[in-house]
Amino acid sequence: MADLRLESDRDQTVVGHLEEFSARVSIVLVALAALTVVLSQRIDGFLMEWLDALAPCSDCMVVFEPGAWIGLRWTSAIVIAGVLTLPLVVQQAVAFASPALLPGERRRLTFGLVATSSLGMAVAVWFGLRAAPWLYTQAMVTVQSTGLVLALDAVGLVELTLAMMWILALLGAASGASLGAGLLGRLDRERVVMWRWRISLPIVLLMVGSTWVTMNDLRWPLAIVGALVLELPLMPWRNTEPRWLPTVFDGDGTRRRLLVVDCACEGAFGAARCPPPAEFGHCTTRGLCHRPRERTALLERVQDGNATDVVVVGCTTAPLPSRFHDAI
Repeated sequence: MADLRLESDRDQTVVGHLEEFSARVSIVLVALAALTVVLSQRIDGFLMEWLDALAPCSDCMVVFEPGAWIGLRWTSAIVIAGVLTLPLVVQQAVAFASPALLPGERRRLTFGLVATSSLGMAVAVWFGLRAAPWLYTQAMVTVQSTGLVLALDAVGLVELTLAMMWILALLGAASGASLGAGLLGRLDRERVVMWRWRISLPIVLLMVGSTWVTMNDLRWPLAIVGALVLELPLMPWRNTEPRWLPTVFDGDGTRRRLLVVDCACEGAFGAARCPPPAEFGHCTTRGLCHRPRERTALLERVQDGNATDVVVVGCTTAPLPSRFHDAI
């Protein structure tokens, strides 16, 4: 399946893809900018209420740099606007990627983006509203026990909390994606290695790079902890065998994975009564030449089983579209 092309695919130049991508990104940016401007008018009240919940004491909060408070206002407005535009981002991402995906892949992408973004946001909100106030209260008790006078920078406290929420959102979303991929059978000992390079490593680098200034000396311990957290959901599948079709050897000693397709030609020859040997993969179709949906389902079966050879019995493959022949 070196050239997987569906019958519904249409040719588009690289420039066309870039133009479509730019248009979709522009829609998201316009929505983000509009929401940021609207939220900036009411962000002060939100920040004061959140500081009341975060602050471990009522008289120890200080703003050392008034200019930093202005920057915090806009940062907070952008963050909230980004959260509100997440559904639009998911919709635009799915719409852009859909032409290149099989139906099953499209469903998994949609479900995965919705589930992982929801999980990441839930973890971040829980930390910002529940865990962070408790953590700062315990820190205040520890400081007071030493006899020191506590003075907290309000801007630094909010920035630190936002950075931790961002890190936890990334870890929650990535861990949820790993767990979901494993439960859906998309992870095995070979794909786990690829997952580490393509998902876990970029997430850790993003954590470190995006919080380089805010986290200071905590960045590398957090990177190590983040790598360990991302590894935990992968452990059940690190020794799992790939769910491919059975492997056989041909006369030259080459590994082959054969899929036998029984085509009933709209029932003209009936269903196959004698399935092929267990060494071969097997599936049945009722009208491969007349039903595009069955052809697409067969392509998914070939892709999931990593088949090297497809043998169609029961009907001729001459009427099948040329793109289907090329994909197989």
